[in-house]
Amino acid sequence: MPFWRRSPLAREYEVTKRPIFLLDGWNIVQGTDAAAYVSGSVTDGVMYGTNGYLGVRHRSECETVGFESNVFVNGVYHNVPVDRQIDSEALPYEMQMGATVCTVNLDCLIDGDCGTLRSVPPRRLDLRNATYHSECRDVMSGDGGLMFDGDYRRVVSMKELDLWGADIVYSNFTFGSSPYDLQLGDSPNMFPPTNINSTNPDAPPSYLLEFVVTISVDLREWAILRGDSVDDILLQSRTSGVVESIVTQSTCAVDYENNSVRITPEHQLLCETGDHSLMEQNFSAAALSCPSDSESDPGFGGRMISSFGDQKRKTLSFKKRFILSLSPDTLPTKVTVTYLARHHSGGIAPARLFPTISEIMEDQRVILDEFWDRFFIDLQQQEELTPDRLRLSLLFNAFRLFCVSHNLHNGLPRGGCSATKTSLLYDLHQYLYHGIFYTLTSPPRALALLRGLYSLLPQARVNAHRISLKHGAIFPRSTIKGTECEQHNTVSQARLHVNAEIGYIINFFFAAVEDIDQKDRLWLLELMLETARVWPQLGEWVESEGVFRLDNIAGPDEYNSTASGNFYIHLSAKMHMRYVLDLYEQQLALLGEEAMTNLLKQIDMDKSELENFRATSDGIVIRRNDHLGIYLVHDYFNTLREWKGERPKHPLSMNYHPLAIFSHMLVDIPEVLLGMLLYQEEFEKKDLVRNLAHYRALCTYDSPESLAIVAAVDFQCNGSFAHGVPLLRSLMSLDVDNVIYTADEGLHFGVMSSSWIAIVSGIGRLKLGQRTLYLDPCFPAGLSIVKFTICWRGSTLSTTVDKDYVTYELIAGDSIRFVHGDGHRIHLHTGFHRYTAKRQVSVPRLIRTGEGEFDGAVFLCEALFDEITDINYMAWYKTLESLFENYRALHLREIQPLTTDEFFEKVIYQAEEREIAFSGIHNVLLDRGIDLELGTPDDAEIVETRYGLANAKVAEMAEILSRMTPRVNPGMHALLKDLANSGIALAVVTYSRSLKTLMHYNPEVVSLFLAYIDGEEAHDRHIKSRPHVDIFLRAAEKIHVNPARCVVFSMYLDRGFKASSLANFRMFFDVEGKFATERVSQQTQPYPTLSNDAAAAVGRDGVPLILRLSREKLPTTIDALEDMLYGRCDAVEERRGVSYEK
Repeated sequence: MPFWRRSPLAREYEVTKRPIFLLDGWNIVQGTDAAAYVSGSVTDGVMYGTNGYLGVRHRSECETVGFESNVFVNGVYHNVPVDRQIDSEALPYEMQMGATVCTVNLDCLIDGDCGTLRSVPPRRLDLRNATYHSECRDVMSGDGGLMFDGDYRRVVSMKELDLWGADIVYSNFTFGSSPYDLQLGDSPNMFPPTNINSTNPDAPPSYLLEFVVTISVDLREWAILRGDSVDDILLQSRTSGVVESIVTQSTCAVDYENNSVRITPEHQLLCETGDHSLMEQNFSAAALSCPSDSESDPGFGGRMISSFGDQKRKTLSFKKRFILSLSPDTLPTKVTVTYLARHHSGGIAPARLFPTISEIMEDQRVILDEFWDRFFIDLQQQEELTPDRLRLSLLFNAFRLFCVSHNLHNGLPRGGCSATKTSLLYDLHQYLYHGIFYTLTSPPRALALLRGLYSLLPQARVNAHRISLKHGAIFPRSTIKGTECEQHNTVSQARLHVNAEIGYIINFFFAAVEDIDQKDRLWLLELMLETARVWPQLGEWVESEGVFRLDNIAGPDEYNSTASGNFYIHLSAKMHMRYVLDLYEQQLALLGEEAMTNLLKQIDMDKSELENFRATSDGIVIRRNDHLGIYLVHDYFNTLREWKGERPKHPLSMNYHPLAIFSHMLVDIPEVLLGMLLYQEEFEKKDLVRNLAHYRALCTYDSPESLAIVAAVDFQCNGSFAHGVPLLRSLMSLDVDNVIYTADEGLHFGVMSSSWIAIVSGIGRLKLGQRTLYLDPCFPAGLSIVKFTICWRGSTLSTTVDKDYVTYELIAGDSIRFVHGDGHRIHLHTGFHRYTAKRQVSVPRLIRTGEGEFDGAVFLCEALFDEITDINYMAWYKTLESLFENYRALHLREIQPLTTDEFFEKVIYQAEEREIAFSGIHNVLLDRGIDLELGTPDDAEIVETRYGLANAKVAEMAEILSRMTPRVNPGMHALLKDLANSGIALAVVTYSRSLKTLMHYNPEVVSLFLAYIDGEEAHDRHIKSRPHVDIFLRAAEKIHVNPARCVVFSMYLDRGFKASSLANFRMFFDVEGKFATERVSQQTQPYPTLSNDAAAAVGRDGVPLILRLSREKLPTTIDALEDMLYGRCDAVEERRGVSYEK
């Protein structure tokens, strides 16, 4: 978000200027600068491998050539006890926690020591075959006498879900260097050798290389049922009883110029303590298991199993060693170490042959080529400092969501198997975003996601029984096996919103997908019915009002979970019961009475219960607060206290007592906005606008998905005048730029899905929950292009939005019908009968009448304030006086202070050849015999450069502004409001870096501007400074307005500006400066004019380029401004000079 739009309650989501990763074709590569300052855990998370079943998280190489990976398996977990506040058999005594199955190390030892890296290896992730590459160059032995390269590849198969593999190719072996002549490079990423030994330089070089494959298992969590080597291991969780089988194949091939050999390995079994006594024990026979007493898993009993290992021995390591002797006469061309593994849950898997790494990669490419051929997503900002930065984030998110989609029938962990423990839990609230995403991009995968929920239905029925419901199913918020795995949900108010969200996904799936198998229709309807039938049992009728209430049930917002009358619960339950009735009637017509009767009999439901759904749904009344004109989060939300004082620490749940949070008027997930976004047919646009204005300022954004909700509603409400792009940018970049520093906790898959929804439902303005496809794309300020694809009823539609057109194209399927804008029906097809194919249509994005005088307005920030030039003068005066005092003391000479006339003449009217270089201040200093270099924006305030002085001035100005808190001129404020209300796009620009501070003290005008440019952006984008008009041209481009249809409000335009440049705009207004009229005596010069021929050529014959605006007679309405353009207002003064007197 623009940094000065952040509300006092909002969590910071600022995206850094320097990206961590870059997009190189279809490869995500780590930036060369990032390796020096970014934690390796960020790279590990982004570059990990997964197919939804397996997760392999690599640990980045830092100083030695060793490759370590942690392996996670979806659905493999340990049980941890729940600290129950209430001792009740109705509450679970344990919950699931994701497990790390093992750690795999592929090491290269040189004479017993690890090879040393000379520099950080380049790393990349190939989005075309899902392969990770790390290129270790110039690996050195400890004495520096041996050097070689090591190229690592890792791939997780999307064809065989239990398979992953890696190989390392060691090559370019060279001898000759010694500790005496070893020369290290000058790269800042170079690491010095760590194990240099004193050797005889005349001795013949010879090295013993060991290539070691190690699988390590944590004995505190796992019992070994079988395993005497790396090749075959059988594990069992000590707490959950889950059994995991690991079968591997490790080889080492040595290639010489004339032949190739395979090294016979040595096997070893070691404990962490170094006890070798375990090596002679035989664990090849599977241990006997006993019945489980775990409520989460009926399989192997993990609690009573005995272990051969002492609990003090924390880790057991299975090793396979390949030994190779190297000398100048036996140098290989390359050595290839290959590791392949299969992980099978639930027992021993049948034996299968392993493919090669190259075969896996080729299969991956075929699978991903098919995906990328039909899936497009792109969002480009104008003149990005780093090319394709947003595209990288979007492609990465889409790639990850596709990778995990191969195992959706078994559940989608919130971290997508990118980390262990809670990241391996399924957050079923995030399934709402996943369900919408997969329904609109790959319906078969959406069906698999729903099938995974259906597999939890038996346990969900048990959950309903636990809370004394006669029938139905209760789905938890976080789970693996169907029981609740977040402790706060077991004793606080029930969180049953997931039931309604499952109903929403099912209804949306039926609306968007036409071809559904009969068996699938039946079990989907069963899931819909079972989740809906809990609502009549959970609420009660208020007889005096004739309404049905669902109290003491909380929604997804953790910060509003203790009050009754929850808006989201009542709305979603009402719509859930309405949807289930509609769906039942549709399936009755399609499948017949007999199928429906059998289904109802199967779940013990009669038709009277169905009719009760109708009465209960109608009895739920969603009331708007008449006084505020909004919907309240809950009944007592407007009675809570406002958060005052200092900004809160985020996340609030980790920094404040729950009672302190619950007593304040704030939201984490804006449930009201989420409900209105999902069920748009129930609300008018004016309701969206009012509620957005109210809840945006109260949102803490502690849950990143909140960014998507607010951004999408903002786009829906305000279209091209929305401010949601910065929110969207932070959301999309959350993982690849580690925006909130949570890399160790895994990736945020809910963010990936919700950011896609924010683009399609927000910018594309697709109406969710409708049975007809509605699209009305907007084009917010700052964007250059938006592209996305959606699947609808068997066809795939591509949508492209630019500043001129919205283009729709049918890229797959035979036919698609949809509604564009306000009711324009469009039918794209491949041709039928006598009709020729119509695959593409372009619709003008904006239809302008051209009757208005202008479409946009750009304001120089200084023109908005009466006293800002005085404040600038005071800040520069104090900053220069600090410098002059030092020079006076050091050089014992008199230095004149900065005068007002001097400031006006040299600083205000400073002329720059290119971007700002503080030439005015430079001239002031030169007049006093002081010559300072320009420096860089990073110079500290005490550094004697012009940028150092400028940074000191910014700090001084911030201190002055905090005391004076300047306000926008009332006339300007009124004009801004009227322009914005009239549909005029507004931008604010300045060469100063104090824009953030000025807007902080004027929050009421912030929402009126669509775009801004401050001194930092002007420097980064090399925007030419005064007297060039580049900053105004850039602002017009940002708000998508032709400069010829744009007016500019600036100051001091009488010197240096070229008439030909000014003529690009509709009109410049030179706003009077009070500093000039009150503090200096200067004569303004005539404004520049075009020659007669030039004026005639551009159609400005007799029309001035600049009109002067008096502060006393500022126009406050668009009508008054247009009158000035027509020349009907006497307040206009142009061309002639005006005297400024003291």
